[in-house]
Amino acid sequence: MARHLPIDIYMRLLGLDKDCFSSWWAKLPEGSTMVVQPKIDGCAIGLRYKYGQLVDAYTRDDSEIIENIRNINSIPLSIDDSLKVEVELEGVLYSPFSNSKISIEQLLSNSFSKIDNSTSILFKAFQIFCSKSDELSDLTQLQNWGFEVPITLRTDDPRQVKRWHSQWIKNELFSNLPTNGIVAKCNSSLTKNFLGASPSSPNWALALTR
Repeated sequence: MARHLPIDIYMRLLGLDKDCFSSWWAKLPEGSTMVVQPKIDGCAIGLRYKYGQLVDAYTRDDSEIIENIRNINSIPLSIDDSLKVEVELEGVLYSPFSNSKISIEQLLSNSFSKIDNSTSILFKAFQIFCSKSDELSDLTQLQNWGFEVPITLRTDDPRQVKRWHSQWIKNELFSNLPTNGIVAKCNSSLTKNFLGASPSSPNWALALTR
């Protein structure tokens, strides 16, 4: 079922640019802290909570999938009953098995398919939309709400990011997850707001692949 929402809501599920890392780093303020996470090979989805209760789930193509994913234990149906505002966040559905993305997309495309834990599909959350906090604080908040988050490294040294990328290529980093790269992000919310986003990707995050 297609969702009819303002474009600024569902266009938040953006992709990631794969520009030159050195060029991307040069645009950041001096001494910027970066967080680095695995680029998990799966399906990005958005979740919306109202008064702490899960009320909507959707994909990048604007398909409503809440009934498909209600039985996944790693997606809380309730995060905080005291919340008086709506919260939207992004994460990724994935499986440790091969061709997982294709399998998940097939399940999500069928309105009668309900994903449960017997399918070995997991979820990790990594972004809170419209947050005014920095990246690391948001990840802590997601954990407090009961979500699993990706393994997260931090550094202010671009050379360290390149070393981590090299380790990933050698299968020495994030090897316990199905990945197709690593993701570097600005930690500062002020820097993220300043850099903004293009129609296809946030300017404050970058994918490093093979």
